[in-house]
Amino acid sequence: MSNFLGRALGTALLTRVDDATDVYLVRHGQQVRAGKDSPESMAYDAHLSEQGRAQALAVGEALAGAGLDAVYSSNLARAHDTGKAIAAHHGVEVVVDERLKEVGIFRDVPGEQSFEQAVGTERALAASRQMIETLTWDSIPLGEGSAEFRARVHGAIWEIARRHAGDQVAIACHGGVINAFLAEEYGLSRDFLFRPAHAGITRVRFAGDRAIMLTGNEIAHLEAADLLSF
Repeated sequence: MSNFLGRALGTALLTRVDDATDVYLVRHGQQVRAGKDSPESMAYDAHLSEQGRAQALAVGEALAGAGLDAVYSSNLARAHDTGKAIAAHHGVEVVVDERLKEVGIFRDVPGEQSFEQAVGTERALAASRQMIETLTWDSIPLGEGSAEFRARVHGAIWEIARRHAGDQVAIACHGGVINAFLAEEYGLSRDFLFRPAHAGITRVRFAGDRAIMLTGNEIAHLEAADLLSF
């Protein structure tokens, strides 16, 4: 490849740009699992499990040398606590942005009911099959739709990146959030691209009107401590 084309590729993919903003999208640590017969609403704001707390500490250590200028999180406890473990190494407070919360997959299910109780077993099974086929949140009734979810996540992350032009920023959030941002940014129809590990790191660089994923689902810090989970 000629030097000219090499430079052009570096500019196009944001590896040779000045004043770029690097955003570390971090999935929260493992959460406490709700009981088998518990309503889905009880799991939405679950706290970190013992392993999840260890994972949060591990990702905090992994990003200790990143020179972060700001740390953001969703308003859900598992993401906020993961964000605090990251921020502790950088002398900053976690900024909570509710738009970064996980998809409201069972948002409109009555709080005392399970999803299956609310829609019926046959419809629940059909929704599961459709989700596998289409890889979209729109497959699940009584939840937040794909377009609504993508719009709030994509807008929030871009707003944060523009607010911190040229900075290093971490966002402790959720697997669905990371997928939604990337899917919307790259114009993909599916909502599910990959499953981020608990406390895995996905790096996205922002410059001008472009965002490019630099790395996806970094897990070396988790494997080294035998803490990998999905």
